Amino acid sequence: MTKKTIEQIETSLTRWKTRLRRAMTMIDKLEKQQRRLVRKRDTYEQPPLAPRPRLTEAEQVAEPVLRKVAGMPSTGAVLVAAPAADDIPAFLRRQSSPSPVAEQIKAEIEEKKRLKARGRIATMKAKKAGETRKMPLTGRAALAAIRSAE
Repeated sequence: MTKKTIEQIETSLTRWKTRLRRAMTMIDKLEKQQRRLVRKRDTYEQPPLAPRPRLTEAEQVAEPVLRKVAGMPSTGAVLVAAPAADDIPAFLRRQSSPSPVAEQIKAEIEEKKRLKARGRIATMKAKKAGETRKMPLTGRAALAAIRSAE
């Protein structure tokens, strides 16, 4: 091995340190990527949930009950029996026929939709015919158009 000067050793050290930094950066990136992939794999590979037991008629009609099934996470779900029709206040009950005001509002909305569609169709036809690129009428032609429209 030849004898090296101090300057040569220093340049060699700086070059190797740069390579070391690049290698450590790449190692960090790869480790982070590996951790992300392992986390992703673990979230998708969860054990299947245990099947829910069937409820008897007595349990279905019973008062609200909080059931915790072994092995299943608790969602805080509450089993509630459907209230009788007499328990629902009159203003919350569904009416058999919609109100005339609601019908009128729906008719107005439909009419607006029809008018908008007609406008879109007219604009589309005008574009195809080149009407949107024509210069506006002026002078005698404008007066003639106004008189013929009356």
